[in-house]
Amino acid sequence: MLYIRTGLQGHGKTLNTIKEVDQAAKAQDRPVYFHNVTDLDPAKLQASWYPFDDPLLWYELPDNSMVVIDEAQEWFGSRDSRQPVPLHISRFEVMRKQGYEVHLITQDPRFIDVHARRLCNKHIHYWRLFGSAKLARYESERCVNEVEKLAHNKDVDKKVVSLDKRYFGVYTSAKAGHHFKFNPSKKLVLAVCAFPVIGYLVYDVYALINKPSAEAQSAASTPVASSRSVVSDAVEAATLVFPSAALKAKGDKGDVLSTDDYLALRVPRIPLVPSSAPIYDEVAKTIDYPRLTCISRIGAISDGANRTRPYVIGGQPVACQCYTQQGSRYETPLGFCMSVVRNGVFDPGQQPNSFMGQSSLPGSSQAPDISAAMPSASSVVTVVSDSEYSARPWRK
Repeated sequence: MLYIRTGLQGHGKTLNTIKEVDQAAKAQDRPVYFHNVTDLDPAKLQASWYPFDDPLLWYELPDNSMVVIDEAQEWFGSRDSRQPVPLHISRFEVMRKQGYEVHLITQDPRFIDVHARRLCNKHIHYWRLFGSAKLARYESERCVNEVEKLAHNKDVDKKVVSLDKRYFGVYTSAKAGHHFKFNPSKKLVLAVCAFPVIGYLVYDVYALINKPSAEAQSAASTPVASSRSVVSDAVEAATLVFPSAALKAKGDKGDVLSTDDYLALRVPRIPLVPSSAPIYDEVAKTIDYPRLTCISRIGAISDGANRTRPYVIGGQPVACQCYTQQGSRYETPLGFCMSVVRNGVFDPGQQPNSFMGQSSLPGSSQAPDISAAMPSASSVVTVVSDSEYSARPWRK
């Protein structure tokens, strides 16, 4: 692959090239050959770096090598289009066969031969932000001649990187004083100085226009305490109306729920029962309890009766099912269900004088429509009411 790395002088293109290539070579266990990188000290790098003398013969280096050439325009610069393409440039066409990865460093892509630019796999441009230690790094899949427009190119990958101080002593050009010193532009300095002045003027004009009279100031000073009381009462009322709110009105730092606590409030205590989650405790308060109505069926049962768990007693199929007053099925053992059908069950929530003339089966006065839930068959459905049992003490 052919990389073209560009950036003005002092914009960190060589330093970041060394850093990125060194990390990639270390990860891939590949050698790096460099040329024209002044006083580069391979001992300070992670990968194996070796100098080589003739950049025009880069294609004679060992296969699978990574190659770094600084100020590449000296050997790969623009040429007269009437001249043939030199060998050291045309070899970029087949470099992949030998596994080469070449990085050409220059100030502007237009300094490089157009034939090489057309073969470029990645163009990386660095721009130093206001002379600081922050760099804008632009990466494109093809060579972009007009680097001034990179910031507005939607197809370019953009990110901000920092000048890594660990590489300042790796080669001569990367001195700390040269690269890390913040030299802001004059326009930036003027803009920063202008903001406080503009802010003060705007505030002064606003205060002059909205300056209250002495009477208004006197009237406004008296209700301060009562206003605070009103606000406090409003906050208290809000917490009563919305007791399950996750954040308290006081605004303490510790009152903000963490992500784990927020999620825990929404996990049901009983699996598959969403209303059992703690977040619903205030709105899901109990106002009633299940009142069971049990129905039994004895006789021939169709195939659809499997929902009611048929049993065989005395050679006869028997099915029995209990329901709540809301029509929901309530699973019980057969013996319990048949006992409720025969004997009823005491309802502790029923009014003392309301049972006369009514079935003592809980919820029988509001028994749900459950005909569709029972097996469709020609057998007889038996609902036994306590009124049929004269032996009940209260019937005497």
